[in-house]
Amino acid sequence: MDPFGKDAPYRCLEKIGTNRHSILHHILHTLKNNHGVGLDMVFMDWTSIHFEAMLSDLIKYGYSRDHRPDRPQVTIGLAQDQRSQLPVGLSIQPGNINDQTHFKKTYEQIKTGLRTGACLVFDAGATGNPNLDLLVSDNMKYLSRMKLNQSDVNKHLNMFNKDEWMRVVTGNENEEVYGKKVLFPSRTKYLYFSQNLCDDILLNRRKRLEQEYDDALDLQKTIQSKKKPRKKYRNSNHFLHTHLSYTFPLTGMSRKEAIDRALRLSITGKEGFFALVSNKDFSLHEALSFYREKDSIEKLFNSIKNEIHIRPTRCWTPEAIYGSILIVFLAQLVISMLRYKHASLRRVSTKFIMQSLKNFALTIIVGKDGRKNRVFSNFDWINTLIFCEKDPG
Repeated sequence: MDPFGKDAPYRCLEKIGTNRHSILHHILHTLKNNHGVGLDMVFMDWTSIHFEAMLSDLIKYGYSRDHRPDRPQVTIGLAQDQRSQLPVGLSIQPGNINDQTHFKKTYEQIKTGLRTGACLVFDAGATGNPNLDLLVSDNMKYLSRMKLNQSDVNKHLNMFNKDEWMRVVTGNENEEVYGKKVLFPSRTKYLYFSQNLCDDILLNRRKRLEQEYDDALDLQKTIQSKKKPRKKYRNSNHFLHTHLSYTFPLTGMSRKEAIDRALRLSITGKEGFFALVSNKDFSLHEALSFYREKDSIEKLFNSIKNEIHIRPTRCWTPEAIYGSILIVFLAQLVISMLRYKHASLRRVSTKFIMQSLKNFALTIIVGKDGRKNRVFSNFDWINTLIFCEKDPG
């Protein structure tokens, strides 16, 4: 790269970022027209990546999926075809944009490739009347998770009875799920109760209460010994005088009794329940199965972040950021395409596929007569399958 100068890669990134819409449009229609990607059902989800950079119109503070609320970020939306598992859409927005607003950008990016009546599957964060109305006006279908409201609790959850709700087959004999369809004129709500989910929620809540109980006990001992509480439990602002008092209402109970009581008081009646909504008539099994398949897009995010390594992003102009993220998207598309074309690679992690491709080597030997002989080496079963053989699967 020396003859090109140090700024050349960044200028290339900016050119790629400037032309991202044309590139993504071409990819979408090439996958549809040349590779049999039907786009009949598309999963959508959103994440964020943080930056070690100054704030800008694109790099902003927001809700961090990287668990780095101390750093500014950008948000990324991905769309994935359900049948082929190929990423088909990419949208990039400022770091303070929520999923409900970002939804429109991701949808507009893939809209031209969708057939009328295609079904979009997304999470509760993007569910809202404006987005659902937009899909209905475009003659599209949707399947989304929605938040449980008080009406659900009063009319259905409080009267839950396993004998009255339908047992849903999930493919896991150890999982106990029951469902109920609630019909409305323009949509269907699918209510579910999962015993495993309920048990997990209560177990995690108990662990949190155990930690809180121990913290409260430490604080009580500190106060009784007339010491200052830790900064976590006191106001440390030098310009304020705040008098805090602490009460310990569960004093006199054993640790187990106190935690059991606090756990009972924390129960809302929603534990183990969740709801899906759709304007398409699915069975209880189909709705749950398709929604759970959406987890495949989480694997894309994990691959992009932890195996292809989208971070750290060492560019700051909007066009260069767009270009950098688009290159990572293209790398993931290549990996996903290999899995799509070769069934035996579908359970192989991105890391092992990349390592195999890196190991593959080409040596060019130039003879005295100027002839070039090419020697391929470092074969393993993965790169052999990719370069030399047809997958029997």
